[in-house]
Amino acid sequence: MTPEHASRRYDFDVLTEAVLAVLAAKPGSPVKALTQGGTALTAFVPNDRAFRSLVTDLTGKRVASERAVFAAVAKLGIDTVETVLLYHVVPGATLTSAQALKSDDARLKTAQGGVLVVDVTGRAIALRDRDRNDTDPRVVAVDLNKGNRQIAHAIDRVLRPADL
Repeated sequence: MTPEHASRRYDFDVLTEAVLAVLAAKPGSPVKALTQGGTALTAFVPNDRAFRSLVTDLTGKRVASERAVFAAVAKLGIDTVETVLLYHVVPGATLTSAQALKSDDARLKTAQGGVLVVDVTGRAIALRDRDRNDTDPRVVAVDLNKGNRQIAHAIDRVLRPADL
């Protein structure tokens, strides 16, 4: 693996493709808010490595390319992809890392309708989702996308709105 390829696993290409696929199939989807900075929200955005881990967890197979990872995610169906994406969005406010660090055990209602629980240990932030059998996502980069009414925090696992 080249150093350039290794660094790309921490970007958001698979997430971008998932958002675009949902919007192509469902132009009126609330996922559209992720593409517009005017709607106040906090997004917990899984990096490419997070999606790769999800595919491995669901299929038992390691997938190398981003294209193959997205193809496996797309096989879940547009409605499922939309549900999962909306589970990563907390509408109505921007929760900065400083606020999150003071929010241990806070319950955040997502755009999907589910709830995430903030778990703070020292300066580490994790999110507890509905899947009790899998590792909870950790925040690995904070306060992304500043300059509009939204804020994003990168996470190392895909949040799951159901026990998979």
